[in-house]
Amino acid sequence: MAKAGYGQYCPIAVTAEVIAQRWTPLVIRALCLGATRFNEIHDSVPRMSSALLSQRLRELEGAGIVQRVMAESTPGKQYRLTRAGEELFPVLEGMGMWSQRWLRHEITRDENLDPDILFWDMRRSIIGADYRPERRRVAQFHLDGVPVSRRFYWIVLEPQDVDVCVFDPGHEVDIWLRAHIRTLTEVWLGHRSLLAAIEDHSLRLDGSPSETDAFHKWFCLSHFADARPSAGPQDA
Repeated sequence: MAKAGYGQYCPIAVTAEVIAQRWTPLVIRALCLGATRFNEIHDSVPRMSSALLSQRLRELEGAGIVQRVMAESTPGKQYRLTRAGEELFPVLEGMGMWSQRWLRHEITRDENLDPDILFWDMRRSIIGADYRPERRRVAQFHLDGVPVSRRFYWIVLEPQDVDVCVFDPGHEVDIWLRAHIRTLTEVWLGHRSLLAAIEDHSLRLDGSPSETDAFHKWFCLSHFADARPSAGPQDA
């Protein structure tokens, strides 16, 4: 039996049949951002069931977008993008840039503000920026506007790694940040500047001057933060 599709020869229709299923673009996004293990990919889509993630990965593998390979340094297998998969990055990037220009009001709706996903993305941004502290640095984040169980997060920067903790890691904290989840999301996405949020007291940053300076260096914004919003409907 032929798989369900649009029944069109149009290249856009054929591509959509492969990559536009629910969750599939986000799975590819995680791989583009460096996730290789099943659990790493799942961390980027926590509302997706493990069974469905396994199915989507099999489908992407069958489409020649993903391949499973033996891990180099640890037991088990990893997922890697093929050349075809890597060429999808500009497609996803274009979608993200378009959304930043035209759908900003949709991006930060209450139902889209998920701190787990935010901190996963923040960690990937810091890793991607290749920031290497000379010693361990620990930042504690206190979020308002979220359930009590998800109010505190810690980012631990080591010379060779970056980790996010949802329980106190037991290290001395160097800098403290408190803000509403929407404010922190808007800052990370580049919808407003960190300095503006501090000045209007919607974000509080506490720490020594040296640690505050360091924070401004390692706190990396979203890959899409440089996308400027549209001036209005008249630009369409």
